[in-house]
Amino acid sequence: MAPKKNLQEREKELRSLLVTTAGREELQELASRYSAASGKLRPAGHSAVTYILVHERNQGLISG
Repeated sequence: MAPKKNLQEREKELRSLLVTTAGREELQELASRYSAASGKLRPAGHSAVTYILVHERNQGLISG
């Protein structure tokens, strides 16, 4: 199993996806999957990156 990424590493990874259309679509899809899995909608005004980071941190997928 790969070691957990820290919060800053994961945020940098996710933000790098914002530069392309395909990357932005990937972020939206991941946020949608996390929303469906948790049963919680992404709060208005919060970015997909923030939503993903909070979800992954709550699930123990990232540290920090």
